[in-house]
Amino acid sequence: MEKEVVILPYLFVAAAALAVIPILILFKINVEKLKENPEERGKVQTNFMIGVAVSEIIPIILIVFAFMNSEAVNTVEELYLPGIIIMFIMLFSVFFIFLQKNVGTEPAAKTVINAFSLVSIPLSTAIPFMSLIGLFIMVP
Repeated sequence: MEKEVVILPYLFVAAAALAVIPILILFKINVEKLKENPEERGKVQTNFMIGVAVSEIIPIILIVFAFMNSEAVNTVEELYLPGIIIMFIMLFSVFFIFLQKNVGTEPAAKTVINAFSLVSIPLSTAIPFMSLIGLFIMVP
């Protein structure tokens, strides 16, 4: 008997990765701008939010498609690897943001950078969190 590979859980993984990677790139670019000039906070945050909205179009489409086609898997073991990958993506994004906010930050810009980082964490973990919920729905 051949073992059937279930692809649907990996759509959730793809959505999580395609959401987090651009957000982290945008965060890195914009946090460097804030470190150089903290007075530009409004402009930088606006550019960041627009970039996040644009970068989440494809992941949202993948999430919707995966939710529409989701069905229970044969065994819960089929969901272990996708779940671990998604949790790793979430942890990596939080670690990356905390690392970037602490590296090379002047004391004068610390509060602006901290606020920007605290806004960025939920944005970077929202799609992966929805992906985990999608995997829980697929549990037999």
